[in-house]
Amino acid sequence: MDADKTHPDLTPDDRVWRINWFGEVAYPGHIHRHTQPCLKVILSPLNFDHGDSKSLMSPDCSNNWETHEAWTPISSLPLISIGSLWQNGKELDKPQYQIKRFERLLIKDETATLIKAGLSLEGNFLLPLNHHPWHKGATQSYCIMVVLPDSTRLIIPCLELIRFYFGSSGNLVQRLFTTPLVTNSLWAKKRYDEEKQHLHLVLADRMSGASASDIGRIAASKHAKHSAGSIFISCQKASTQRECVHPYTTFPFEGKTDLLVNGIWLPFGDKAEATFVAYRLRSCSYPFPFQSLSYESSDKAIRHAKHSNRASGKGGFGKKRYNRTKKFVNSDPSKDKSQRQYRFKKEYRFPDLVRKNVWRDKIEALPAADIYLKKPDGSFEQISYGESSYTTSTTGIDAISQSDHDAGSFPKFVKAGLFLLDLKPEYVTVGSRKNVITPPGKANPVFNIPLIMDDNGEVAESFFMIAPNGSMRVRQACFVEIIRPSYPKQYVIIAQGRSWDHSPSLISAQSLDIFQASILLTS
Repeated sequence: MDADKTHPDLTPDDRVWRINWFGEVAYPGHIHRHTQPCLKVILSPLNFDHGDSKSLMSPDCSNNWETHEAWTPISSLPLISIGSLWQNGKELDKPQYQIKRFERLLIKDETATLIKAGLSLEGNFLLPLNHHPWHKGATQSYCIMVVLPDSTRLIIPCLELIRFYFGSSGNLVQRLFTTPLVTNSLWAKKRYDEEKQHLHLVLADRMSGASASDIGRIAASKHAKHSAGSIFISCQKASTQRECVHPYTTFPFEGKTDLLVNGIWLPFGDKAEATFVAYRLRSCSYPFPFQSLSYESSDKAIRHAKHSNRASGKGGFGKKRYNRTKKFVNSDPSKDKSQRQYRFKKEYRFPDLVRKNVWRDKIEALPAADIYLKKPDGSFEQISYGESSYTTSTTGIDAISQSDHDAGSFPKFVKAGLFLLDLKPEYVTVGSRKNVITPPGKANPVFNIPLIMDDNGEVAESFFMIAPNGSMRVRQACFVEIIRPSYPKQYVIIAQGRSWDHSPSLISAQSLDIFQASILLTS
């Protein structure tokens, strides 16, 4: 089994298999998995060439008498979808089936109701088996039915709602299925600025930044919180009643939205196209309950996990990091090992996020700021240093340059400062270039501004910035070397703003002296 086979137990042979429907969630006795629930996936082998898109909508496109039930960990839900085609444990295709855009779809209690897949109305099944045999093994599974103004219906399996609205990471899905939605389950701290409509989160342990927007919606919206919380509650309710566990949920909002859906039209009674059953949600326009979002990762393994994916810029497995001897096995991961990330190609689900800023508030591992005492005669005396492994009193070390095309690894304020420099005509001429410089005695180009304390032991507030969570932090800065033809070399200081949403300051400097930089920035 190589690393490309993301679900080795999903397909029993080398034929092409179609995921027909999602069944119940359980802890199967024949699978040695004790801490994470598993999802039953119902599949059947194709009878036709999978390239024939029209044949895939025919009830006899697959051999529905030869179904295969595979159990997969619930955290793999983001990687699978109803109607997708699999071969040898690897996804082969996500067929288009029929694409329907539901515009200004009204979502509220009166229009979106919970039903079971096998429900019949007026003597007719909403999903008639002669037209849609694929849900046959899971007629007790829950769906959301949205009644449209023209009396047609949209039916969405609840597990597809969960996959779409909360499937940004496997860890988030697993947490929603195994933990009640209480304090610290998804975020450790949150802060919302009403005036700016900015939300800041400190994510809970093992929560990936890829899920920050989804978690932000849950944290800031009562409808989203109810939707997410009902997943665990529904599972617990069925389990205590000794019933098959079919999870249910609702839309994480209430109001009008444009919904792009992949699925198939089904008849109801004499009406040919009466019910659209959704296989995969593609896009939802409903706005998120914030204008901007910043987040911190509280778990060290997740915070630094991006370094393990540098070999794979477009997602998937990086060849240098994940060789082909890695195997996916159907067992619990070790709690004692650092969790790696597998990146999957994610469709752009929410157009609203295109217009909004979402960023990670990166906490830099920098040494403590140097502190200077300002004497009454105006002279300065250094009274302490940062960590000795980073800061020394030696000034004879050559500066190390780092070109601006490597700026992707810098904090947000450095990137913003470099952008502002490009708008200044006094620094931009034909043939000019700029380099971020590591000052003498430092191991990192970004440094904490040295603090200057008066003889009363007080440090001015101008040395600090207000973080999104309301805490005070020492401002950071860096030097940029400006090289222009026929001009002497120049240095510019980019300094963090006084608040997380303030633009950085640009100040001309004569040298790479960080103490002089501190005086310039705070004078």
